[in-house]
Amino acid sequence: MRVLLALFAPAALWAQSGETLPGTARWDFPSDIVAEQWAELRSYYESRWAKPGAPFDLAANRAAIRELTGAVDEFRKPEPRITAVGEESGIRASLAEWPVLRIGTIGPTAGFSGALVRMYGVLLEPTGGGRSPATVFLPDADESAADAAGLGRAVGSGAALALARSGRVVFVPFLTRRRAFSQVWLEDREWLMRLGYQTGRHIVGAEASLAIAAADWLRSLASVNGRIAVAGIGQGAMTAAIASAVDGRFERTFTSGYPQAAPEWEQPPDRLLWKLRSLVDPAGLARAAGAEPIPALPSARWSLRIDPEEIARIENQRFRQWEALYRNLALESWRKRDAGPKPDYSSPAAYSRSMASKLEAYRDLVGRFPEPQGPLDARSVKVYDEPGFTGYRLRVRTYDNVHAYGILCVPKGMKPAERRPVVFISHGLAGRPEDSIGLDPKARPEYSQFGLRLLERGYIVMAVMIATQDNVERQKLIRRAHPVGLTPAGMDVRKFDRLIDYLETLPFVDKSRIAFYGLSYGGYTALWTGPGVPRFQAVICSGHFNEWTAKTVDLTMGTAYPHYANVADQYNFGMLNRFDHSDLAALIAPRAFLIEMGDADGVIVEPRAIADREIDQALEPWRFLGIPRSGRVARFDGPHRIDGAEAYPFLDEHLNWTPRR
Repeated sequence: MRVLLALFAPAALWAQSGETLPGTARWDFPSDIVAEQWAELRSYYESRWAKPGAPFDLAANRAAIRELTGAVDEFRKPEPRITAVGEESGIRASLAEWPVLRIGTIGPTAGFSGALVRMYGVLLEPTGGGRSPATVFLPDADESAADAAGLGRAVGSGAALALARSGRVVFVPFLTRRRAFSQVWLEDREWLMRLGYQTGRHIVGAEASLAIAAADWLRSLASVNGRIAVAGIGQGAMTAAIASAVDGRFERTFTSGYPQAAPEWEQPPDRLLWKLRSLVDPAGLARAAGAEPIPALPSARWSLRIDPEEIARIENQRFRQWEALYRNLALESWRKRDAGPKPDYSSPAAYSRSMASKLEAYRDLVGRFPEPQGPLDARSVKVYDEPGFTGYRLRVRTYDNVHAYGILCVPKGMKPAERRPVVFISHGLAGRPEDSIGLDPKARPEYSQFGLRLLERGYIVMAVMIATQDNVERQKLIRRAHPVGLTPAGMDVRKFDRLIDYLETLPFVDKSRIAFYGLSYGGYTALWTGPGVPRFQAVICSGHFNEWTAKTVDLTMGTAYPHYANVADQYNFGMLNRFDHSDLAALIAPRAFLIEMGDADGVIVEPRAIADREIDQALEPWRFLGIPRSGRVARFDGPHRIDGAEAYPFLDEHLNWTPRR
C-alpha cells in the first residue's frame, strides 16, 4: 500500500517531507556497512556449497571434470630419453624425459621444432627381474620429485623410494612446487594457474594429465605387469584423485592429506577451480575415484644423489615450458573468439538476435544467479540535506540476507509529476559511495566529484557500493564464488536490477532513462554488468578498458596482472576463448557505450596501440549499425581519473536530457 501511495504522491510534496524515501521503512544504518556487506556476500556464496544429496555419478561427469580442471590437452605418445642415476640395494634409479605437447599451434606461437613441453621424472625399478606392479607417485607441493625419491639434497620424505623397496616400479613426475623460484615475486604454482585459467587450462589439470601420461608409459615397460596405481600426498593427493577421476584406468588410488580439513576458500590460491564444487565436494570426488589412505611407509634413504644443479635445471625448464604454453594459448585465443557466430548488422533488432548465443556465454562467465524473488523490503534514511539535493542511504533486498546498498541523491526543486533520468555511479578499489559523490572534502581527487557534477546537471544520482573496499577480502569472495560458478560481477548485476526495480516505483524517476558511469573498479563493473542489465540505456567505462590478453598474461607489461598479488578477480576460467573487452562491449550495443581514458592512465596497457586496436574493434557494432555517436571513446590529457568533458554531454545526448544550469 505504501508503494502505491508513493506512485501517486506529488514529487514536490514528498521532497519536503520525512527522513525516508517513498515506499521504504526507516533504516537503522549499521555502524559498519562494509563489514555487513562483506558478511552477507560470504554467507551467500558459502550457502551454495551444500553437498549434493545424491551419490556422485562419476561416469556421467567424467568429461565435465576433465574440462573444469583443464585436463583437456592430448599428450604425445611417450618417447623417453633415459639417463641412469645409479643402483643401490636392489633399486635402479633413472631420470626420464619426453615431449608431451607442442608450445603453440600456429606459426607465430609454435616456433621452431624444439619448442616443446616435456615430461620430467624419476624412475625407480627393482632389479630382481620379473614384472612388477607400478605406481605413479605425486609428492606434495613443497617437495621435489628428487626429494620424494631420496635423490635430492634435502632430506625429503623418501616415500617413493619406500614404495620401490616394497617391490613396485615407481615413477615420480617433477611437478611445479609452491614457492617463488622461477618467478620471484609470485609463487610458481599460482603464476601458472593464472596464465592457464584464462584459456580453460589449470596447473592441477595439467599435472593430472602428466600422471595419466606417466601411467601410459609405465604400461609399456617390460618391468611392469600392467597393474598401475596412482598415489599422492597433500597437493599430490588432490592431483591423484582428479587423475583417477578423469582417466578411470588406474587400478587403485592412494591419497593422504586430501580432502583437507580447512575450508577450500582458505587453501592455496593455485587450487581455485571454476564450477567444480557445483558437481562434487572433495570428499565425494575422492570417493568416486576410489581413493584409499596411503599405507604407512617407512623412512627410506640411500646414498645416491642427483646433482642439485640438474634438479634446478629440470624444475626451471619445466616451469618455463608450461609458462610459454599458457602464454601462447592466450595469444592464440583470438582464433576461438573469431570463430564464433558473426553479428548481423542489418538492423539493431537483427543484431541483438545474432548476439543471443554470445549473451548466454556471458551469463555463464559471470555466473547464473537465480532470479530474485519476493519483496524488495526497501529501507532508507536521510544522510544529506544540501541546498541543491537530498541524499538517502538506501538498502534493497536482493536475496534473503543479501542487500544492495547505495546513496540515492535527488535534486531539489523538481516540478510536480516531473520524471528525471538516473545515473548510477560507482567508486573503485578501496572506495565507497561517498567518494563517487564527492561531497566529503576528504573524497579522493580522482573521482573529480562526478556525483556532484551530475547532480548539478539535474540528474538523479544512485551512488552504488560494490565489494571492493578491501582487495584481500575481494579475493576471498572469489575463492568462495568461482568453485560454484559465480562471480561478484554477476552478483552486482542482480543487485543493480533490484535497485532499478525500486527506483521504478518512485514518481520522479523516468525508468526509460537510466545509465551507469564508473571509474577504475567502477569502470570494470560498468563493462562487466552492462551486458547483463539491459535497463542501463547508456554505459560509461572510465579508467579500465583494456586489451585483456595483454593485461592478464603479458609479462612485459609492468601493470599486467601476473605481476601482482590479490588480483584473482581479473581471471576468469576460459574467458579469452570467448571474450576480450571488445566482446563484452559488443553485448551492450545497440545501447550507448563510452570508453573514457586518460593519456597518462597507468591502468591502460602500453604501448597504447594495443589498447587502441581493441577499442577500435569494440566500437565496430555502432559504426556498422549506422549509429556511431552511440559508441565512442573519450580521450583526455590526464591520469587515472574521471574527466567528464565528453562523458557528461554523452549522457545528456543518450538520456535525452537538457542539463540544468
